[in-house]
Amino acid sequence: MQKPPETFFNLEDFVPDLKKEFEQRPLNPKKIILAAIPIKNPEGHPGPIPAGVDRTSLSFSDGKGFWFWETASLRGLFRGDKQPPVLGDFPEAYNDSFMIFDLHALEISKFFGDRRDAEMREIYSVLRRRPDGRSLGFVHDYMWQAAAFVLGTRPLSQAEFEAIMARLERSCRTFEQAPTSRNYIAALRTTLGQGGGY
Repeated sequence: MQKPPETFFNLEDFVPDLKKEFEQRPLNPKKIILAAIPIKNPEGHPGPIPAGVDRTSLSFSDGKGFWFWETASLRGLFRGDKQPPVLGDFPEAYNDSFMIFDLHALEISKFFGDRRDAEMREIYSVLRRRPDGRSLGFVHDYMWQAAAFVLGTRPLSQAEFEAIMARLERSCRTFEQAPTSRNYIAALRTTLGQGGGY
């Protein structure tokens, strides 16, 4: 089972407004923090229903505390002009960024069922080509928030971000065997631990 890096977050790498939020309520850099999934009135429904809130208003949780952040766009979070290395079959570069995306994909699947390979491939493709394009639905909005969290906590250029998204898109394409196949999420669950062993 793959484990997170020993120190997952370095506050010095955060964009200023997100850094300020985490300075007010300090984080444990060894704990995983994920975007919270907004759910409509959980007591009034037999199963979870997405709340459909504005994706630019983010809340994060480590399972105990909460942090809040607003960001208008992904493009506004790109930093620098660094060029990425070639990301092959087993990319070592950006492992922590890949893990943040993977954990968010698992989290949304835990609440709303395993996402189809084709759906995730399309989401990653749109995030790469049109980072701030119109919403494709609640899963896209949630992964947009995951992307904002990656960019807000790591100094990545547009080229690096596009390379990460292209590699995620390629992973989904590799696992996609049929229009309804869900092999990508199943593989993440095997790699990262059953439904949240991280």
